[in-house]
Amino acid sequence: MEYCSMFLSALFGMHAADMPQHDNSSYATPVPALLAPWRMTADLVALVGGTQTEVVLHDLSDPLHSVVYVVNGHVTNRKIGQGVRHLVEEMLLRGEHPEKGDLLPVWWFRHKDEDGNEKLIRSVTMLIRGAEGKLAGALCVNQDVTADAAELVRLDWLLPPEMKAQFGESSLAAGRAKKNVREEGLAAGESVADAVFDLIDRMVDEAKAAPSDSPPSRPGRKASWTREDRVKLLAFMESRGIFLMKGALEHAAERLGVSKVTIYSDLDQIRRMAKFGKTPYWRGEE
Repeated sequence: MEYCSMFLSALFGMHAADMPQHDNSSYATPVPALLAPWRMTADLVALVGGTQTEVVLHDLSDPLHSVVYVVNGHVTNRKIGQGVRHLVEEMLLRGEHPEKGDLLPVWWFRHKDEDGNEKLIRSVTMLIRGAEGKLAGALCVNQDVTADAAELVRLDWLLPPEMKAQFGESSLAAGRAKKNVREEGLAAGESVADAVFDLIDRMVDEAKAAPSDSPPSRPGRKASWTREDRVKLLAFMESRGIFLMKGALEHAAERLGVSKVTIYSDLDQIRRMAKFGKTPYWRGEE
């Protein structure tokens, strides 16, 4: 990283303040061999994009704690050990543009920082595949374009109508994920649904293998998987857009060993709690 910084500094005239900021645990965090080389790519993208360009590397074998490398995490407050956020919504949007392959379409979302200030984020993600084309990771780039959007509004106010016409109509909505999505293949032999269902499988397997947050039912007994654990996992899935995919709820119910009615009931509770800012969080996501 040091040599890469020196190279970019010489090439682009960057100063220390312009250099990317790393999560302190970035290089100490174990990264699968397949994903390790992508850390240098993340550094390069962040160096070229500047301090308002956040780059996040995900290990999708562990979707609940998928973030294994972060550069400029202050942009959307991404940290090592957090789970996937917008990946499912981006994959759904990708279903409308199968010609783009594993480079998902650019989209925009809004993010509130710790001070309550809203940022406009421009995001693009590339999927990373391992053996036999199986989804292994993702490299996500998030740019804070709040200042650019404000400048666009200012120019819209300043410029004459005939000049505005030259630029045509801009629409941030073009980047938003839509709910009515065709299930086009992410790659040969794999559909968007397959990828989302695979993420559900991994989330359930990991969650059930982890120690329960709930105490044992009796002294001396090992803590077991509880309804509270299930609700927390479903809240995580809900916040990540998992249930935007048709059939995802039914698949989750099957994997969790409960009925669809039970899942609907849990989600209803989660959505009611969310209205009062009391959404149950999965471990490490508070």
